[in-house]
Amino acid sequence: MEKLIIILISIGLVILDNSLIPFFSIKGAYPSLLFTFAIAYSLVNKKERAVFMGVMSGILQDIFFFNGFGVNSLLNLFLCLLASFIGAGIIKTKRLIPVISAFFITIIKYAGVMLIFNFFNIEIQFSKSIIMGVYNGVIMFFVYKLVMNVYDDEYSKQRWRFR
Repeated sequence: MEKLIIILISIGLVILDNSLIPFFSIKGAYPSLLFTFAIAYSLVNKKERAVFMGVMSGILQDIFFFNGFGVNSLLNLFLCLLASFIGAGIIKTKRLIPVISAFFITIIKYAGVMLIFNFFNIEIQFSKSIIMGVYNGVIMFFVYKLVMNVYDDEYSKQRWRFR
């Protein structure tokens, strides 16, 4: 049931990413709600859930990625796994590390896209990744606490623990 809910949320976010969010672009760069949600989800969950989220969000992004189907799936898989490893070592109630992680993981993703597309002689403007990273970091600031409260099993168990 949880996977179905995650898939439905992700479909809604990819629809917003491709319909409404481009109106908020700065110099042609705009955030990705789905990618930010995938990173937030991966930060608060274990690696098995992070891998599922990475592949599923990548496939949904690849549907609208005309030049290279599979690029987002591959990169999201590895980056959500990286986010899961980062999430295992942080204090989950603080927002600073998730915001910084969203910024740097976004830049790593677009560096990966640029590297893969370089093999196919397709130009990507890497300067837009900085703006996207800042955008995703700002979104992560607002979304992380919500995702953490809903999906983090250890945190929810700890909240109800009586001492």
